[in-house]
Amino acid sequence: SHIHSKVDLHIGDVDHWCIHGGDVSCVCEDPTEPTFGGGYVDSFLGEEEEVDDSAKHWMKAHTKNKKRAERIAELFSSGKQGTLSPDIEDWDDDWDHVMDDLYNSEYENDKEEEEGEDDATTTTTTTNVPSSSSSSNTIDVVFLGDSITEQRQGTQFGEIVDDYIGIKKVFEKQFTKEKGGMFDGVALGLAGDTSPNLLWRIMNGEIPPNLNPAVFWITIGTNDFLKTQCSEEVVLLGILRIVEEIQYQKPSSIIVINSILPISTRSNGVLDDRGPFRKVKTTVVHDSNIWWPAIVSVNNELEKFASEQHNVKYFDANKVFVEERSDGTYIVEGTMMRDHVHPSKEGHKAWGKAITERLDIILNKKHEI
Repeated sequence: SHIHSKVDLHIGDVDHWCIHGGDVSCVCEDPTEPTFGGGYVDSFLGEEEEVDDSAKHWMKAHTKNKKRAERIAELFSSGKQGTLSPDIEDWDDDWDHVMDDLYNSEYENDKEEEEGEDDATTTTTTTNVPSSSSSSNTIDVVFLGDSITEQRQGTQFGEIVDDYIGIKKVFEKQFTKEKGGMFDGVALGLAGDTSPNLLWRIMNGEIPPNLNPAVFWITIGTNDFLKTQCSEEVVLLGILRIVEEIQYQKPSSIIVINSILPISTRSNGVLDDRGPFRKVKTTVVHDSNIWWPAIVSVNNELEKFASEQHNVKYFDANKVFVEERSDGTYIVEGTMMRDHVHPSKEGHKAWGKAITERLDIILNKKHEI
């Protein structure tokens, strides 16, 4: 947490890259460099696809986020009234040729041409794009992250998921002023993303020059543990690199680092046991839940880092999702986080309420207790 800028991000000083120890037992990425995503798309689609096809799906989802960000920025900067309702399904049309030069780093020009064609698409499906009914010409908050954030859009990899529609409605009610929310917000997430993937996205159009929210709210790091199996030190560096990039691009915005949410590998949701569970012998390595102490370690460093920075805040979501019991620490009992990784509709509702309360403190300059 002594890191203040990228000159302090010395990956050569990393003790070990992998959470299980050493440097070769994981696929951990350089946390200081942007990385193109797409690693989880195949498993979601249930298809046998080439790497290039996986990258195409990821790029489509990223482009939907980029277009949503551009439209919101235009809406708020122009002070127009009304709610845009882009049909996100129509943004997928005829994308194959855009990606032909993916690994030649020349796809960007093709992509811009394709996006111009998409602008003429008829709109039918409502996507959360808050109206600018207030006098402010900036949106209040932009949420950036992985699948946990993308759930708020009702999608996974840019495709509508019926199970997430309820989460989307909760988000729109909480973060759209016209629907009763205290603040206007937009979610820009992409399933399976690690910190380097999110870094790539924000360096490639998801926070356009005219998108200047009062707050950027970052929730990232889960996949750095689960997907690429990075060590605590590498995960921390990746998140701080994102903070640094947003500070560079948007120096007037406040950045809130959300704590990495809890992960439990046990059906009862235990995170850290101090009771009889420790006596249970198992051959399953992950049953010891190495994730929780690693998450706590990173979160502690993020909180310390934020306390030393200007316009950087830390938000501890553990008060929403974690509870202490006589025999250990658990994910809150009930339906808040059914798979012990992703918040449910109920979890998003409680989390959104807590976020709103914190935003009220930050943006309305209320005393923080």
